[in-house]
Amino acid sequence: MKDQQALIAQLARQNRLLKALLATTCIGLAALGLVAAKSPETKAKFTEIDAERINIVMPDGKRELVLANRNRLPRAVIDGREVEDDRGMPGIIFYNAAGDESGGLIFDGKLGKDGAPSAGMHFSMDRFGGDQQLALGHYESGGAMETGLNVYDRGMAKDYEPLWDAYDKAKEGPEKERLRQQWIAAGGQQTPRVFVGKTRGKSSAVMLADAKGQPRIMMLVEPDGTPSLEFLDDKGEVTQRLPQKQAVSR
Repeated sequence: MKDQQALIAQLARQNRLLKALLATTCIGLAALGLVAAKSPETKAKFTEIDAERINIVMPDGKRELVLANRNRLPRAVIDGREVEDDRGMPGIIFYNAAGDESGGLIFDGKLGKDGAPSAGMHFSMDRFGGDQQLALGHYESGGAMETGLNVYDRGMAKDYEPLWDAYDKAKEGPEKERLRQQWIAAGGQQTPRVFVGKTRGKSSAVMLADAKGQPRIMMLVEPDGTPSLEFLDDKGEVTQRLPQKQAVSR
């Protein structure tokens, strides 16, 4: 009888221990599952995905990169201000830590009613607080093509945008023209400084311009292979040409 009572007591203790162990295990598994569900390190793997727009963002939601189709590509953001015009092209846009656009890639192409293509691809890099400083592009229109690298001068948006707003609202007359000249002086106009590539005239070219965008050195190789080197003054007149010959076509 005593042996039976001792066995029953032992089984009861083991049962309580088993229940406690089972409860602890369940709580631990539940906590682990909850942590895994909330973990930001969890990742999914896809072989293929269809999307109209993909936003790469920081934990606070700030954009780092956007990849989108022509209907959903964001408008440009310069110095915290969104440009009103839609791009109407697919592409990839890059953003800096301030939330401004810092460059991007846009592209398009279609055939006109005459069967001639109108197409291009444009990869640009912007200055902080301003617009593009460097662009690599290929452009086709009207049966002509231009392909090359462009370097620009452009001012700070905070300096030239208020002048453009004032110019846009001003009535035609001397005051409107004065505001336009101030806008240009503040760096509002994109000024070409360097071009390396192939021109619409099918010449290979290197162009170096002054701060006003006026070409001062032109190095050309025409389609027929004729090379030339030209030096120009601030009015665009050739002051020296090597080899010396008549003006070449561009």
